[in-house]
Amino acid sequence: MAIVTAQAAAQSVAVDTISAMQPWSPYKQFTFPHVIVHGQPGLSARIDRDLCVDFLDVDPDTAKGSIFQMVWGDPEGQVPQRLNSLTWSYNEPLPEVLSVLFSGEGCGAYCEEFTIHYNYDLRDGHRLSFDSLFTKNGAIAVDDTLRRSWRRDVEARIELVQDSSEVTGLSADNRERWQEESDMYRECLLERKEQRPYVQDFEPLTKELRVHIARCSAHYNRALDDLNEVSTDVPYEWLAPFFRPGYAALFMN
Repeated sequence: MAIVTAQAAAQSVAVDTISAMQPWSPYKQFTFPHVIVHGQPGLSARIDRDLCVDFLDVDPDTAKGSIFQMVWGDPEGQVPQRLNSLTWSYNEPLPEVLSVLFSGEGCGAYCEEFTIHYNYDLRDGHRLSFDSLFTKNGAIAVDDTLRRSWRRDVEARIELVQDSSEVTGLSADNRERWQEESDMYRECLLERKEQRPYVQDFEPLTKELRVHIARCSAHYNRALDDLNEVSTDVPYEWLAPFFRPGYAALFMN
């Protein structure tokens, strides 16, 4: 195992790289972040443990082997490898927020590429969850804004797809493909009509909160989904009255 240090831009945080090679074929090299908040070992440990437990499904305090042991599978192939690839990066978009981005290909019943952000409050080391950011009434207002923004994007895609399907001289196969895509989006609008926006991920930016709404497609029809997830940037200034106590200061510092 190798540890390579890289200093973060923020004055109080450093992020090391923990590196280990899979001990059997295909002998892939895996890396993972190790967060150090200077002068606050307890806070650092809280972030590190949360990353390992939630993402790697291993407790770094009790693990007897590599922290990657749960995602490597086994040499006989009886336990599937859960990660085919993994990359990560980090930034501090705000003075007291650390955001870690993971990307790669994960496998369960099938394999799919993924991206996900882990966002931490550097005041106490807790991971930020989208649902915990807003008051009850604030969440209603935010949900309504996200829902309307998402619906506009999906409806615009349906209109574009519908126009494409009506082009003169289009082959029957292409026309069918466009129709299938349009039907998928229409079904998605109907299914989510009475639901809260399906927030898949969010990332704090300097002036806005970027919210990612989950794609309409499932694995089997993902090839039809050119829209994929829909992202909306919501200014902190607009969100300010909807934050729970303490979070306005975190995001508008």
